[in-house]
Amino acid sequence: MLRIAGRCWIAISIIHVAIGLAVYFPQWQAIAQAGWFNVVAPDPLAPIFEREDAIWFMTITPFLSILGQLCLWADQQKLTLPISVSGILLASSITGIFFIPISGFWLVLIPSAMMLYSSKTAKFSTNNIWED
Repeated sequence: MLRIAGRCWIAISIIHVAIGLAVYFPQWQAIAQAGWFNVVAPDPLAPIFEREDAIWFMTITPFLSILGQLCLWADQQKLTLPISVSGILLASSITGIFFIPISGFWLVLIPSAMMLYSSKTAKFSTNNIWED
């Protein structure tokens, strides 16, 4: 299950980059034309929010990829991820869905639930008090 969740996370990160480049193309173009360095908030009290959106949207992408790699690595090593990791991800996706129903948070729900299921089934299979 972790292998599937890992592949989902990596696919979501690729989709995230593609959508980020497409949706925020004008902002990336403006950032590039302005010279890249310190062009999002040259005046911290008056940031350019459209550029901030583009940066924050793309900043989450490596973390999605890291989650995917972590799941794949844990699966390969025959390890179980802590339930807290999947629980936090699941709670975050549900919160995101609540606040922004028409968004990509629905995609995050699937691998988060897979991770939780994987952690719970491993916990119950290894911590059975009735076994010797």
